[in-house]
Amino acid sequence: MDKLALHFGAGNIGRGFIAPVLQENNYRVIFVDVDEDLVNKINKEKKYDIRYINSKKNTKTIKNFEAINLSDKRNLKTLIEKCDLITTSVGPNYVKDVVETLVDNNSGNDLSFIAFENKYRCSTTTKSECEVDDKNLHFIDAVVDKIIPVQDSEFLDINVEEYGSIILDENHNKPLNESDVVTYGNYEYEFKKKLWMLNGFHVCLAYFGLSKNLKYIHELFKNNDSKKFTETISTNYFESIYLLGYEEKDEIEKYKNIIIDRFSNEEIKDELIRVARNPLFKFSQNERFHGPIDLLLKNDSSVEGFSELLEILFDYDFSLVDGFSEFKDKVLNLGKTNMYKSYWNQETNFDLYYESFG
Repeated sequence: MDKLALHFGAGNIGRGFIAPVLQENNYRVIFVDVDEDLVNKINKEKKYDIRYINSKKNTKTIKNFEAINLSDKRNLKTLIEKCDLITTSVGPNYVKDVVETLVDNNSGNDLSFIAFENKYRCSTTTKSECEVDDKNLHFIDAVVDKIIPVQDSEFLDINVEEYGSIILDENHNKPLNESDVVTYGNYEYEFKKKLWMLNGFHVCLAYFGLSKNLKYIHELFKNNDSKKFTETISTNYFESIYLLGYEEKDEIEKYKNIIIDRFSNEEIKDELIRVARNPLFKFSQNERFHGPIDLLLKNDSSVEGFSELLEILFDYDFSLVDGFSEFKDKVLNLGKTNMYKSYWNQETNFDLYYESFG
């Protein structure tokens, strides 16, 4: 391994997904984290196992890595000056801090930056926010997809689903080789496809499942009360992706079936209450719920599943979901008309929404 990668965030995504990909691309990996106990454990144990859930794939042992604490400013500066690639899985709210650290400590060497975060164009957006103008720093946007269940934080070993996908913006340089996991493509389409077909479908299943007193996502695919809804809403999402006009139906169908296989995997134990959190953002204009609705309505396509889910949001009390009370106070309690006109800013299309959802 003759290249160096610093990965900020030594949590489950960093260890269970990003680090192995970096090593497969011949990068020596050094984790950077704020958790001193985790950093010490990584440096003491020097290896961990990745176990693939419900898969014939063998356990993968990860070695030849180390970790430093974010507070170790001297070593961090030395490593930034030497490294070829900086990546993150710290959560989108903390990427700006990483970029500021990079800018403060970079001595002009040529390196790439990839934020593996669930946020639209997280790398280049943060570059703009930090007003980075260094021509030697290359910011690459990524669409990353991997389900990692809640883990026992006492151990470095991680259980992950076998499926994983990293799609990098084809309009930038290419620090990672293409593989079964890593590809380069049309970022705008790939982000929206994942946001709608995976994240949107996910949150709709979560609220429908909670309305049926279920606990896990996989239960919706085994429960007779929910099977019809899963088929309807997945079909609605499928149609919205097709209307984007980038792929043929058979390719989108494959993607949909992969997602259904993943969601129905009972070993993942994907908790509905976790998926449902932060509804004020997830149901906002052009997000994973409203975005496909708007496209479907403007193309006179079915929104049957969305309509059913919208009624559930208004009729049920999900106060145990993190952020639902705020969503209810600021949006639902003000009625559907306010939702269409103010929350979704559809004043000019109000009649279209009213005819479809009441």
